[in-house]
Amino acid sequence: MSTTIQKSSFIQEGKGFTLIEFLVVIAIISILAAILFPVFARARENARRTACLSNMKQIGLGIMQYTQDYDEHYPRAWGGIGTDGRTGNPDDIETDTGKPGGVFTIYAASTSTPGNYRTWMDYIYPYVKSTQLFHCPSHVGSNSYPDYGYSVAFSNYYYYGELFGGSTGMRNIPISMAAVTRPSEVIVVAEYPGAYSYTTSPANMYTYASKPPSDANYNLVTPHLDGGTAVYADGHAKWRARGTILGNVKSSSMSTCNITATPPTPATSAACSRAWNPYLD
Repeated sequence: MSTTIQKSSFIQEGKGFTLIEFLVVIAIISILAAILFPVFARARENARRTACLSNMKQIGLGIMQYTQDYDEHYPRAWGGIGTDGRTGNPDDIETDTGKPGGVFTIYAASTSTPGNYRTWMDYIYPYVKSTQLFHCPSHVGSNSYPDYGYSVAFSNYYYYGELFGGSTGMRNIPISMAAVTRPSEVIVVAEYPGAYSYTTSPANMYTYASKPPSDANYNLVTPHLDGGTAVYADGHAKWRARGTILGNVKSSSMSTCNITATPPTPATSAACSRAWNPYLD
């Protein structure tokens, strides 16, 4: 007698995905990825911006501590000598690779000669105790250069201080805290990577912040969510959007600002920008 074995009624045939169902799942995953990846990227950049702002706050504190020890004068730009203050001084070469001058390569402005010169970073180094502070977390490019630039208005470097209304007899003698009329509004350090970080001016900010998106240097001074951080003369730091950076500077022209005129003239000079000129009321 033959026996017929039948499948139990509760065992069912397995069912696989159809091609349409598979494509729908892929489409949903792609849409979610397109939505979430920019969010993740923005979150990461927010974290870098926060770290950069922390760097700037420590730099601002270091500058304030320096001024208290040096008769309330801001740091020099670099160790240049000569009547123009642009010639590199062999005695001001930093060989200690644990200090900013030994880490970063700076170009002597008069000759474009690279060297490990001591700069404003070295002068505040005893207070900040770190070379990493001068590297932005969003840094791109050579690690030989710092990512933050020091305003020439405060260092009176070469003749640049005179463009803001400084005295001709004060070349390479940094200005005092008392000379700054609006310390909470005037920028002393800003994001400006490069080997000329000791000669930063509002014209530099305008030139790079106004670059088109297609330019390789579009985010040079605005690496954080279309903005950049800055330290002010009273030591505090904050992030500024690209529009604010451009709005704070009149143009890329650096003609001498007549600070006694009302309003200061010429109106088109970057040196007359209130966010950068320490002498304007």
